[in-house]
Amino acid sequence: MGHLQITAHDVHIWHFRADQLSDASAADALLAPDERARMNVYRRPHDARMYLLCRAMMRTVLSRYLGCDCADLRFTANAFGKPILDGAHFALHFNLSHSHGIAALAVSVDRAVGIDIEDRTRAIDHLALAERFFAAEEAQQLRALRGDQLRDAFFSIWTLKEAFVKGIGQGLTFPLDAFCFDLDVDRLIAFRPLADFVSPDWQFQQFDLTDRHRGAVAVQAQSGEVVRIVMHEWGSEAHW
Repeated sequence: MGHLQITAHDVHIWHFRADQLSDASAADALLAPDERARMNVYRRPHDARMYLLCRAMMRTVLSRYLGCDCADLRFTANAFGKPILDGAHFALHFNLSHSHGIAALAVSVDRAVGIDIEDRTRAIDHLALAERFFAAEEAQQLRALRGDQLRDAFFSIWTLKEAFVKGIGQGLTFPLDAFCFDLDVDRLIAFRPLADFVSPDWQFQQFDLTDRHRGAVAVQAQSGEVVRIVMHEWGSEAHW
């Protein structure tokens, strides 16, 4: 794969479908001892393989941006459990999400980034969850929809919200009703902070990785800044 270049005005999204990757056994050598121990905790082979592939993608991709060996990467976490790079690599930001065999890794420089993907075919009570966790304006938008429109709009809001709270590094400890997304059915129109502790300096982009998987990325950027989202497909043998 060679050395990778990224500017402060780019966000790169690397993604894969686990069912399109062949034998992942070679990736095992990339894992640190603590990662291998965590992988061995999984009881279902599918979950263990997904963890292995996600860690392999993180290590191979991030090491290429940093120009170092995969084994040289050290990971730690912030106070809320968000994984971050340890050592002198603080300028490189990343965030990972996976859902039902699909994974995506967002990478940026000098700006925080968050990503979320969800399988929108999951059987859940969309309105009940919206009433409980979303802002009142968002729940009102959803109440006007039915069927597939309701489902797609719900997952659009959910992925946008998760991408944001992962981007700020607090995850679901952050109140999801402190900010709001306005949609045209399921496509983003505007991001609106509803509390004074929510920064407006974020941009968002939505994407679909399959006909089932809706995604969103959040990047710290002021109004008027141009941030380019670049998609890359990660394939195991080609990259480790």
